[in-house]
Amino acid sequence: MTTPDESVHARLDRLRRERGLLTPAELLDLAEYGVAVLDPFSVIVSRRVEIGPDNVLHPGVVIECDERSHCSIGPGNILYGGTRIAATDGGRVTVGARSLIGDGGTRILAGAHESITIGDEVRLTDGAEVLGDSLLGHGSQILGPVSARSVELAPGLPYTHPDPDGRGGVLKGVGRASGVLVGAGDVLFDSDYDLSEIEPRRQRLNHPEAPRLGPGPTLERLTAEHAGGVLAFERENRDFFRCSVPDRGDEYFTPDGFADRHRALLTEQAEGRCHFHVVLNSYGRIVGRVNLVDVADGSAELGYRVAEVDTGQGVARAAVEEVCRLAAASYGLSALTAVSSLDNEASRALLTRTGFTEEGERRVGGEKVMAYRRVLRAAVRRPDRRAPVPI
Repeated sequence: MTTPDESVHARLDRLRRERGLLTPAELLDLAEYGVAVLDPFSVIVSRRVEIGPDNVLHPGVVIECDERSHCSIGPGNILYGGTRIAATDGGRVTVGARSLIGDGGTRILAGAHESITIGDEVRLTDGAEVLGDSLLGHGSQILGPVSARSVELAPGLPYTHPDPDGRGGVLKGVGRASGVLVGAGDVLFDSDYDLSEIEPRRQRLNHPEAPRLGPGPTLERLTAEHAGGVLAFERENRDFFRCSVPDRGDEYFTPDGFADRHRALLTEQAEGRCHFHVVLNSYGRIVGRVNLVDVADGSAELGYRVAEVDTGQGVARAAVEEVCRLAAASYGLSALTAVSSLDNEASRALLTRTGFTEEGERRVGGEKVMAYRRVLRAAVRRPDRRAPVPI
């Protein structure tokens, strides 16, 4: 009850204390710890919130946390006006360091038994909403009025990094996204209502002229752990690949269909009938495949494919040259063969530049192709190499 001689400021302080909130004076006192509250009368912060140093809270920021919940804000973040962070009924919200949250409005809400973890240098803008059990890795972003429930955005470098292949996962557009996983260097973007129904794509497709930083790609022998990356690679480039080779069919791209095929490949490899490899860029993303199939009598057939966005960068040539070296040094092969469609000038030029010679035209599946062969220099056979090989 208001007393006659109670000032407006005293009434405000009392109302806030009754609700477990910091008073305007207490918010200003946070400056002693490097926290800048630009308008203590419009900012609402629970007493249970843990706030690190060097944060900036713009007017209208609300951070709520009840007695059953946990909420911590790391150092160096900027919370813009319209940001609301709430942990209630046993929920948990953890924000890392140096993030930009709420430019244009953002809600981060964790309810009963829900946990939201936001890494360092994350950016959430323009009406983004984070709900449920969500993990936003370092450098990830949600841009636009996207309601993200129980999502995982892979960690990476911040949006300011010039190479998009190394940045954290991004959700962008309008609508909702539930239960999605967006990998490093990927963006899930659409203006549709349900972003969960579309596939992520490479951020580089939106920044084709961006630099490629870090060391060159590496070659790894195919393992069970590569399954997820290979499926993402094949899905992302399906339309591009079927312009030059037969499509793999819808069943291949289903989780069960792909898992069966991947296990079959590993069985063939274990039996020595084939040698499969993936090409990874400097951030560990699969950008190509190079395979030796039908191993017999010291020979095998070469096949390769590179992601559309990574063509013209020397990836295919480096990978083919390295697999030729491995074929002799590690697999004991003395010759490799290959075929290319007559109109695929880029593939034919690559084979010629990597030491293959033409052996004449033939028909494969009713199509005329040019056959190639490369004789490998003799080498002492060594055990299969399992470690990544720089190329």
